Amino acid sequence: MRRRAFVEPTSRLAVWSLRFVVLGLAVAVVAVLAARSDWLDGGQAVVALGAGLGIVALGVASALIAGTAIWFSGYRGGRYAAFAVVLGAALLAYPAVLGVIGLRQPAINDITTDPENPPAFDIVASARPPGANPSAYQPALAAQQRELYPEIRPLDVDLAPDEVNELLSDLVDGQKWRVLDQVDYRGAARDGRIEMVTRSLIMGFRDDIVIRVRTVNGRARIDMRSAARYGRQDFGVNARRVVAALDEMRAAARRVQR
Repeated sequence: MRRRAFVEPTSRLAVWSLRFVVLGLAVAVVAVLAARSDWLDGGQAVVALGAGLGIVALGVASALIAGTAIWFSGYRGGRYAAFAVVLGAALLAYPAVLGVIGLRQPAINDITTDPENPPAFDIVASARPPGANPSAYQPALAAQQRELYPEIRPLDVDLAPDEVNELLSDLVDGQKWRVLDQVDYRGAARDGRIEMVTRSLIMGFRDDIVIRVRTVNGRARIDMRSAARYGRQDFGVNARRVVAALDEMRAAARRVQR
């Protein structure tokens, strides 16, 4: 009678570690799709995404424990554990980077070129649902902004009103921001303003933007404000948006003036 070769059993924890990672990925994908489809608002989407990433982290921890046990016991299932660690680490890498950024800098979610008299949200205020951040600028953010982004200041240009309006239109079209309301600048006769909204690439979170143009000392002064609709920490997104817009408008104004 032939004797059957002994085969080491497969680690159930290793198998479940991969299942946890895949389940967490599925929850995270559903959270992203729900946020982009407006089935969940920003706060709910963050909770759902956090739950998915938490399940992924549980899977990675289980895989590491299973891998250690497999090393000493000789059980099968090392491939399950290794794949769970690799896939889980890939999913957790970007959120981990954001977490480090969030810990290293103060929580700030509203950036403006004029903290003393920031451009106000009008249409945006009515578009923000319950649970969103307040549309009014919080004066406590001014000191943090000056420390973190001292380069963010109003932009003064020596251009005719029509040239200013064209400059702003080119900026908005290039950035593909969705315009909610627009009033053209008419020099000393009328201030100009544009209210807009944009969405983040992955989650589709909305940030609100307003640009104001006034005549100050005979020149057109452009002020901008960009604010996250949800959350206390924007990870520098709004500041980068304002700085990039100011640089683009400054360069465009110089080309017109030549």
